Amino acid sequence: MADTVSVELDIFSGMQNPAWTLRDAEAAEFQRRLESLPRAPGGRIANDLGYRGFVVRAGATTALVQRGTVQVTRDGDAHFRTDTGRELERWLLESGKPFVDPGTFALAEREFS
Repeated sequence: MADTVSVELDIFSGMQNPAWTLRDAEAAEFQRRLESLPRAPGGRIANDLGYRGFVVRAGATTALVQRGTVQVTRDGDAHFRTDTGRELERWLLESGKPFVDPGTFALAEREFS
């Protein structure tokens, strides 16, 4: 992934989603966590109303992180990874705590209950 890693909490329809940029150490940690996830033979990213997980962008790479599934697209080629226990997804939510208003954060946090 590129040096600049942007994260979007994909939660709203018709309103701007909260977004932030990971610091260098966080970007490296995200990359480490992503690469450690096992590859999956397939998967599905839902496009429902409400909480849809995270969109992480870095250069030509986009990772969609949602409910234990991660779809990584790089230069048009996509593959899936399994986020067991939704650890990467939870980590992304925590990384956004300073940037997401408390009500929206609580709404997203309920998705893990």
